[in-house]
Amino acid sequence: MEFQNYPRRCVLIIDDDPVFTLLAAETLQQAGFDARTAGNAEEALSSVAKDKPDLILLDVELPGSNGFDICAKLRAMRPEFDVPIVMVTGHDDTESIAHAYKVGATDFIHKPVLWPTLPHRIGFILRAQDNMRALKVSEQKNRTLLQALPDTIFIADSDGVLLEHIAGDKKTSGEAFVGKKLEEVLPADVARAARLAMKGAITGEAATYEFAVGRGKEQRSFEARLRPQSDGKLLIVTRDTTERLRAKARIEYLAYYDTLTGLPNRQLLVREVGRAIRKAKQSGHLMALLYLDLDRFKRINDNLGHSVGDALLESVARRLEHSVRPSDVVSLSGDAPNFEQARVARLGGDEFVVMLTGLTDEAQTTVVANRIQQSLGEPFDCRGHRFVVTPSIGIALYPKDGTDIEDLLVKADMAMYKAKDQGRNGHAFYGESMAVRSLGRLELENDLLRAFESGEFQLYYQPKMDLATGSIVGVEALLRWYHATRGWIAPDLFVPVAEETGLIVSLGDWVIRETCKQLNAWANEGLGHLTIAVNVSVQQFARADLVESVLRALWQFGVKPQQLELEITESLLMRNVDATTENMKRFSAAGLKLSIDDFGTGYSSLGYLRQFPVDALKIDRSFVKDLHTSGDDAAICAAIIAMARELKLKVIAEGVETVEQLEFLRKHRCDLVQGYLISPPIPVADLQKLLRRAPFGKGDDLRAAIHDRSLLGR
Repeated sequence: MEFQNYPRRCVLIIDDDPVFTLLAAETLQQAGFDARTAGNAEEALSSVAKDKPDLILLDVELPGSNGFDICAKLRAMRPEFDVPIVMVTGHDDTESIAHAYKVGATDFIHKPVLWPTLPHRIGFILRAQDNMRALKVSEQKNRTLLQALPDTIFIADSDGVLLEHIAGDKKTSGEAFVGKKLEEVLPADVARAARLAMKGAITGEAATYEFAVGRGKEQRSFEARLRPQSDGKLLIVTRDTTERLRAKARIEYLAYYDTLTGLPNRQLLVREVGRAIRKAKQSGHLMALLYLDLDRFKRINDNLGHSVGDALLESVARRLEHSVRPSDVVSLSGDAPNFEQARVARLGGDEFVVMLTGLTDEAQTTVVANRIQQSLGEPFDCRGHRFVVTPSIGIALYPKDGTDIEDLLVKADMAMYKAKDQGRNGHAFYGESMAVRSLGRLELENDLLRAFESGEFQLYYQPKMDLATGSIVGVEALLRWYHATRGWIAPDLFVPVAEETGLIVSLGDWVIRETCKQLNAWANEGLGHLTIAVNVSVQQFARADLVESVLRALWQFGVKPQQLELEITESLLMRNVDATTENMKRFSAAGLKLSIDDFGTGYSSLGYLRQFPVDALKIDRSFVKDLHTSGDDAAICAAIIAMARELKLKVIAEGVETVEQLEFLRKHRCDLVQGYLISPPIPVADLQKLLRRAPFGKGDDLRAAIHDRSLLGR
């Protein structure tokens, strides 16, 4: 059949005429429909519930009822009942037709029916119904999507009256704005733009306007997009952009400001200095960068924790901002320096930069630097602790010292280190002398790397003498460098450079290996009783594989762990107490000796001394130097020795240069001494000559031996 392409749809025929139902059913069956019949109202309602027809052919005249009543009852069964109901009637009066539509009929067919056309008529009605249902589903889906979006949509007519309001983001959709004019809903400028858009004054892509509603903390930000429609209406899409703008502002803040202090960070400083340089170039004025570092700030973080350090940095930032305001910066003579703007930034850690613009005289920067020192010199109270902070300030000037931001920052940083070298708590200008110095520093870095690669470093050894026996029982290994053209370079000069460049780690590993090699050689020469002490740098101790590296060197050269002593400074101990203690326990368990170098100059406590597995304390030379002339230094040395004995630790005094110092230390029962009185650091060949001689002796014999300088090979 030609109607076989239709889906098999169910048609319910409700008619009391058996001839009509037979012909209708046969016609529809042949066309591919599933035809069902009912002869009265009761059968009709039962079949609707059971068969769920896709379409109903309903005769107007039925026994005991009529089609109009059945149609109304079917429509009333469920509000969503949308099955097409086609009334079949022999009446052709308009009143009956109108009544049929009123009670819910979809269409009507007149009797007698032209049977060949019936399947076409039914197929058309079903297709129309399918399209209508699909349209409703699509509309519902679109409305659901719109309501899920964070947008509110208005549709306005050509007169500017709102026809529809769809509230998005699951907000209740209502008619609150329907019927109102644009000016009653939108800000005046947006409403005016909307009317211009409807008149065609705005063409092309949708125009976007931003506006705010409310004030203060309650203020919300919105954007409205206006899109004219082809039928003269206007689509207005509004979105709450408050959170987006807040997020954008937060991202910009994180990108350009320091989260701890709220000051500009390096990125923003670079932008502002760039603008300041361009302005200074046009005006002919000076611009200055003051690079500021807090002296010995690290000890606060190490000893009191980062929370106290952070609180102090916040307080420092506020004081810096206050101290560089032009209205507050007054020189001792009462004159305020003439500069346009001061900007404070934090580069990280305890480093700050102050930018001064519009200067007419470089001396004005001195006034600001002095003001900063004075301001920071007032005590800080942070979380129950009281501090006095001193700054070292380096100053670089535009255009005298550089013409771009990076150059100026580097030179201000170098000048800051000059201020530290001059005694801290002061300021220094970059100047020509710094340029020469920086070139020399760069050359030293290059020479240092070359010297390590070519093996120019040597180990000298300074003997340690046992005061009880007068015997040399150990030595301290000290790094020395003889430069091909500069001669001997002092460790105080090259060691800091090695630390800053990171070369100190490789140098430290080399010292450990050379020390183990020497201990092996001495063991073969009958000097296996000697120990060698080696200084461990901060960078070395921070390595995760330090313990394994040292133990591997001992194993490689067959050295007893007891022969190697590691000297660790107090400041290194306090950097990370837990990690440091763990490493020290591993060394101690392996049999190595551990001593605290420069004791008395750091910030450790008796509690930590009990916690650390150390074997000896080494009294710093600064206390030994004046102990026979200074009552304070003598008291400190005596107290350190007494405390060490209570803790069952050995005591080593370094820097011993006079017999008086030696007598004091022996009287207070110091265990070991080293210094120029015994011997300066000497090469291994000279050391072996000294070791082959007899012990110094005790008491008067010791004093006599010390005075006999020929015994020391001098």
